[in-house]
Amino acid sequence: MSEQSIHLSFTVGPVQGFVAQARRTRDLWAGSWLLSYLTECALAAAEQSGGRAVIPYRDEVDRKTVTSVRDVVGGIPNRFELVFDDIASAKKGAAVAQNKFYEAWQQIANAVWSEYIASNAGQTKDIWDRQVSHFWELSWVIAAPNEGDNTIGRQAATRKLFRNVPATEEDGIKCSLMGMLQEISGAYGEERDRFWWLLAERAGTHNFTVFEDKSGRKRVIERLCAITLIKRLFPDVIKKGIGDYAAHGNIEPLHGQVGWPSTAFFAVLPWLKLVNEKYPESGEEFFMSAKDTKVGQSEKRAAKVLKLPDWAGLDSPAWFANALQLNEWGMEKPVLNDLLEKLRRFYKKVGTKPIPYYALLLMDGDSMGTLLSKLDGPETLSKCLGEFTGKVKDNVSAYDGRAIYAGGDDVLAMLPAENVQQAAEKLARCYAASFQNTSAAEHATLSGAIVYAHWKFPLRRVIEIAHNLLDNIAKERTGRDALAIGIVQNGGLNAFWSAPWAVFRGEVNGAKKFENLINEFGSENTEQEKAEFNASYLYNLREQFGRLLGDFRDEPGLFNHLPEQITDVAAADNGLGILGDIAHAEYRRRMSKQDRLKRPPNRTQSTIQDLMTLSRQWNRQIDANEKPQIHCESASFSFDGWRVARFLKQIQDGKVSDHD
Repeated sequence: MSEQSIHLSFTVGPVQGFVAQARRTRDLWAGSWLLSYLTECALAAAEQSGGRAVIPYRDEVDRKTVTSVRDVVGGIPNRFELVFDDIASAKKGAAVAQNKFYEAWQQIANAVWSEYIASNAGQTKDIWDRQVSHFWELSWVIAAPNEGDNTIGRQAATRKLFRNVPATEEDGIKCSLMGMLQEISGAYGEERDRFWWLLAERAGTHNFTVFEDKSGRKRVIERLCAITLIKRLFPDVIKKGIGDYAAHGNIEPLHGQVGWPSTAFFAVLPWLKLVNEKYPESGEEFFMSAKDTKVGQSEKRAAKVLKLPDWAGLDSPAWFANALQLNEWGMEKPVLNDLLEKLRRFYKKVGTKPIPYYALLLMDGDSMGTLLSKLDGPETLSKCLGEFTGKVKDNVSAYDGRAIYAGGDDVLAMLPAENVQQAAEKLARCYAASFQNTSAAEHATLSGAIVYAHWKFPLRRVIEIAHNLLDNIAKERTGRDALAIGIVQNGGLNAFWSAPWAVFRGEVNGAKKFENLINEFGSENTEQEKAEFNASYLYNLREQFGRLLGDFRDEPGLFNHLPEQITDVAAADNGLGILGDIAHAEYRRRMSKQDRLKRPPNRTQSTIQDLMTLSRQWNRQIDANEKPQIHCESASFSFDGWRVARFLKQIQDGKVSDHD
């Protein structure tokens, strides 16, 4: 690439402020897809003005077109970079990119406005126009690459330090999702309630959270700003919203996103598949009973995608007894009690209950600057990333999940809890394989975060937790090429554990694979041989370690630093150390007499030794020869890894209790 080449780097923001503020799974998908679509509109316009994209990779078929209209998964990163012949051409490219971005955004906003709000506008118009016009922050840099660089990524990063518009908080009652912005009615009391109820009736009450008070009066709980309302409603007017781009491909798959599966559907899906395989007539029977009440079929499209029968499209919360008891459908008490009894009989026949947890998967490529420096140019990097992202959707779908975003080195997906680890492992290997024939093959690594959450837990918080686990734990604390797993229970992050992929795969010092360590744990209330590792086992160990160490702290993510005399593992005859000896003694105490005779101490010592892997803090470090080294901090101890493994065993066995 010529040193005189002129580059345009164009960045769209705010990303997290737009995507992550989601209450429903469809909100999350809508934000991701819209951001990708709008960015690609700007990118295609800049290409049409004479630019050649180096980030992301664009083949001859995709160049100058908006491919997002034919793909339900957003795949365009929020920053793109193009090469132009001269500065004047680059300036023109920046101007047309900005204009096209705002034009596409305004058309979508207008489609929502005219369809649902215009007839009931009142003072809303001023609020709407202000928010639609001032939300986005578009920035660009025009420059030649610095010596030794192939892109102007460094200059673009510096530009991000300056904000176009200072962050401000609007007056009035705030949006339920974006707390800095005003909800669009601008009204108070009865007038505000009336505005939102009329809007819900026009757009469909299924698009809003509706509450019925004791008098039978229905009210909309959510009050949204223009930005969140556009995300919520644009899938219903998508053909009108994308205008001429609808002619660029078959947009029917986009229409299908109106029925995005809920978090409850991802949680119940493995159980539904089991029922469909063994007791389909029972599933149909319960469906007919529920259908005769006020329970709807909100998951009909999601069930159809997975080739499940119509009965699997029932409102997913209805499969959970606790959700039925809350009676969000407003059924009469005798009807509700009858349906609950039928559901309990259904559970008894199947022999299991649905697991109330699903998984959010977030993944991101490591050290992109280093990766780029090892390649012959940004086009090669973009091409490898394009090869990877092109496979994400199918790989996630293979594990019954749905990819929400797959662009560049980023992945966001939702999956059933029991499938997500296999999907994450598959994607990590797929990412590495995309670079296998390049000079950067050994540097191409992908870090990830998995959050297991109850389907009722606020989605916004799950997304926040996932980003924290990925950025601060898997990448920063663990050293990249790592996976962090978090369990959200009882109102927050209950436990998390992180380790390099090599540890999970059992590639370090002959350690067992993580999936094999999970099998050492017993589920709650089981009679299995290895049920010794249950909640009371961990509780007793906590008490004993507390007495031994004095200031032992048991908090999520916190590793205790142990005194030297306790961590002198080499001096221990059996290789366990003092803490391991205590854990082993407690393990054997809880075994039955018959089992103790069958399994002497020399056999059970190895089990505890393997499990101590989960108690240590692991990290990955790069040595002077640029080779990764896996390090275990022997002076560290935490119960989090044990908690995570025990929870995943419960998921595996279908023994996770539901709760409100």
